[in-house]
Amino acid sequence: MENKTGKYLFWASLIIVQAVWIFNSDGFYFIDDSSHFNYNRHFFDSFSQSTGAWHRMGRVLLFALPAQFGLKGVQIASALIFLLTIHFSYRILKEKNIPYAEWIIPVLGFQPVLFNISYTSLAELPAAFLIVLSFYYYLKDKPKLALITSSLIFIFRTEYSFVCAIYFLIYAYRKNYKVLLLAATGPVLWYLYTTIITLNPTQFFYDMTLHSRLLKIDVGVDWYYYLVHSPKIFGFLQAAFFVTGVIILYTKKELKDYWILVLIFFGGIAVQTLLALKGLNLTCSIGQLRYVAVVGPAFGILAAVGIGYFYTKLKQPLGNILLSTVLLFVMFVLGPYSTPYHNKFEIEKVSEDITAYANDNYPDYKIITNMHQVANALDESQTGGKKFTLLSQTNLNNTPKALIVWCSYLEGSPFVDDDVTLKEIESIAGIKQVRDYKDTVNNCLSIPVYRHRRDGDEYSISKDIIDYMIADQTTWENIDIRVFLKP
Repeated sequence: MENKTGKYLFWASLIIVQAVWIFNSDGFYFIDDSSHFNYNRHFFDSFSQSTGAWHRMGRVLLFALPAQFGLKGVQIASALIFLLTIHFSYRILKEKNIPYAEWIIPVLGFQPVLFNISYTSLAELPAAFLIVLSFYYYLKDKPKLALITSSLIFIFRTEYSFVCAIYFLIYAYRKNYKVLLLAATGPVLWYLYTTIITLNPTQFFYDMTLHSRLLKIDVGVDWYYYLVHSPKIFGFLQAAFFVTGVIILYTKKELKDYWILVLIFFGGIAVQTLLALKGLNLTCSIGQLRYVAVVGPAFGILAAVGIGYFYTKLKQPLGNILLSTVLLFVMFVLGPYSTPYHNKFEIEKVSEDITAYANDNYPDYKIITNMHQVANALDESQTGGKKFTLLSQTNLNNTPKALIVWCSYLEGSPFVDDDVTLKEIESIAGIKQVRDYKDTVNNCLSIPVYRHRRDGDEYSISKDIIDYMIADQTTWENIDIRVFLKP
């Protein structure tokens, strides 16, 4: 049972919405995206940086070629992966003969957080795609492909390798021993890639311990954090139909066919909670919502089951059309409409202003800074280029003529190899401050739904709902950047 007209309308709606967001986005997702883009863009002259656990080999290699066409190249490539994820989710539902399977298009496509990262160079979306693809191959009884695709998750989001472990145990239980070695595909590829580039057979193992060596978080999340925020991560209506789908499958005694998806969803929630749990301080994870968006497709498939069986109970064609219109509109408002356009952040605008100032006034001077946004503005690698140089005591001592750019939030950062303080910069003989940028910027203004936010007691309910929806979709900026001239 399928409405082909509805399917085409859903596809058209999603593609149009995503095209609008991409067209209006000249910047990045608010955390990590701009730095990852720089490594993609300059992979061919900084490929040695692609072996680390933070850069993630799979993500860098996947987006390296699209990045040569600029930001739009990455956004479009990522959007295509997003559409492929939905396509294979749809095929899974068709494989299971779920009615009205076309609803997976808005159910998955309009998930708030997944949509927000659907046109970025982040690793979460490719990992989500591989989860869907591996389950599809599992259903098609293709154990080799199921193990290979699930193993490749390792080179994107290592902590989700438990998905591959599930298939490994299933095929081991079935005594299909000849395919089990394929579960090592992802780790072996990453090991070989790292060893070939670094010529160090132990470098891979050192890199894998990165997150245990970084500064641990002081304040984590509560055990119920991701569960409470599930409606804003996966969508309010999607959450309601997820519960409906699980209940229906249980009553029809068909939940056993989807137990892997249920395990992947709750397993993902559990892993990310454990990594950021308050009091344990296991890693530097700060509990970002995008970390669990990886299991969004598993959630969405089960939600689509719920909405599919719900529609089989409706007999009035006109009522179906009206209800479908309302559901689609609500999913859009609580989904993409509650996510920001990826406009340039103030720090990126400041970086462009600094580079323009340097080019106009000091064309022969190096720019010494740890701000990768400046490297992006120069279109150079953040590891160092013709003009861009990392801020370190060695580079300060060896560079006679330079502009030094200090940024407050990078001082003391665990991601900075050589922490040069403001006091140390100001103590350099003959140093002169030539630029000063200070501002507080509310980037929530780039979220369409935020424009409907009103203060006042009469708007308290709508304000609380909007504040709940937009939290951790973008961020405020507190800018404190100073530029010094080193003669």
